[in-house]
Amino acid sequence: MSIEEQDNNQENLPDINQNDNQVENNQGNEPGIVTDEAVLDYFKKKGREVSSIDELLKEPEKVIETKEVNPWEDLMDDDDKAFFNYKKETGRTRKEYEALNTNIDDIPPLQFAREQVLKESGIKLSQSQVDEYLENKLGISDINDLTTNDLIELSKYGKSIKDARLEEQEKYRQPIKKVVHSAQQNNNQDELVQLANGTLMRKSDYEIAQQNQDKHNQMIKEAVNSVTATSFKVSIDDNGEQKDLNYNYDYSDNDRSSALSIVSDLGKFVQDTYQGAEGFNHKQFAEDVFWLDPKNRNTVISSLVHKARAEAIEEVMKQRGNVNYNTQSNNLSNKEMPGIKIMNINDI
Repeated sequence: MSIEEQDNNQENLPDINQNDNQVENNQGNEPGIVTDEAVLDYFKKKGREVSSIDELLKEPEKVIETKEVNPWEDLMDDDDKAFFNYKKETGRTRKEYEALNTNIDDIPPLQFAREQVLKESGIKLSQSQVDEYLENKLGISDINDLTTNDLIELSKYGKSIKDARLEEQEKYRQPIKKVVHSAQQNNNQDELVQLANGTLMRKSDYEIAQQNQDKHNQMIKEAVNSVTATSFKVSIDDNGEQKDLNYNYDYSDNDRSSALSIVSDLGKFVQDTYQGAEGFNHKQFAEDVFWLDPKNRNTVISSLVHKARAEAIEEVMKQRGNVNYNTQSNNLSNKEMPGIKIMNINDI
């Protein structure tokens, strides 16, 4: 390509035939004729490297900068703007934003204690029923007029609920983790892992199963630790009047540890407990499973309480009145005493 031809396509192309800007011809070329290679080499020395004359003559693309515009900007208050920024940074919801910005220490201990009652009981109760339970359990004389001691007891009782709220707040500060599938992860899908029982499964599936198991174990641990007490209601006939008696049981650390061991691997517990040399103990298994139903538990416990109460009342009556419930009659002595004559009723 000659310089005359380049002038027709690019008016602003520098004159490379003048003084210091003169481009040397390639070997064998005639004077005054500049090759494509010479032009490209010239621009390379000037800091612009291209692969062809067409690329050199091509106009650079204009970069259009875009700015994100919020159409609701004028309608948003400071709190709305703060939530909008929070959502962009974390991807979380408005509910999580509000929970994060709640001062947990400002929430009354009574509210946490009420939530703990509902969580432990697992049944729907009115607020008055919950308060009545708290008064009986914690020895509070009036739930509407709390003393310092009452507040301390309520705080201790609802502590697990408060701690869970604080943990949630820390979680809500972090962005939602997004799952990114890389090429390396796809390659790992073909790798196999051998389980303890000899079964082979893909590594990616094993890792997912392990993560789910860890999450499951953590949820179980939190659930078991939250269980502190249980109660049973027994209805009795008190001189013709129906009366309800409540009996509470506080779980110990050993109780919770035992429960955690069982529910963490229920299959293993069933295998170890009921599978023996003679096979599976279906009788014992059926008897134990009977207790899983709350109705069955309440029926049996109520019956035991009635029997124990009846025996206790009988024992107290014996001790107070020296009453002998033995039907065996006492033998009267036939020996005559001075001044006293024992006669047959017919003789009289």
